[in-house]
Amino acid sequence: MTVEEKVRKIVEQMGVTYLFENWQAANVRLDKMQLPAVMYVLPASGNLNVGLMQMKDYPNCMIAFMDKTKHDFSGEENDVVIERCKSLAREFILNVNRSGMFEPVQGDIQYSVFYDKLDVNVTGIVIQIPLKEIRGIVICPTKTVKEIVYGTSAEG
Repeated sequence: MTVEEKVRKIVEQMGVTYLFENWQAANVRLDKMQLPAVMYVLPASGNLNVGLMQMKDYPNCMIAFMDKTKHDFSGEENDVVIERCKSLAREFILNVNRSGMFEPVQGDIQYSVFYDKLDVNVTGIVIQIPLKEIRGIVICPTKTVKEIVYGTSAEG
């Protein structure tokens, strides 16, 4: 299971809309999607951790939590939406930590608020966290490289 598939599983358990997109594609898709939503922004970087028995993916993840807002919102109205999005972020982080799929997320997690970023009227927050897999790809000496990496034999 890839990191994206693991993130998708966690978000789907939260009962909100999930997207795995870049900002431009999300701008088009969000018009037709139910909100609130959690978007795993396509990772720009990360690390591959290679050990003797496993290879793990440690992407630097940008996760956006967003909900509808009015076109001409007041500061108080928008603050309510921002607080809802922060609650979604808290729920996500706690679910990541309880999932057993990633090392615990701890310490200070910086967030930034966005509004007027997309054509659709949404407000939200974005966090950037490294998600470190606990279990990666098992490196079995009796398998070919293709079997290890792709799950198939050299012929397949």
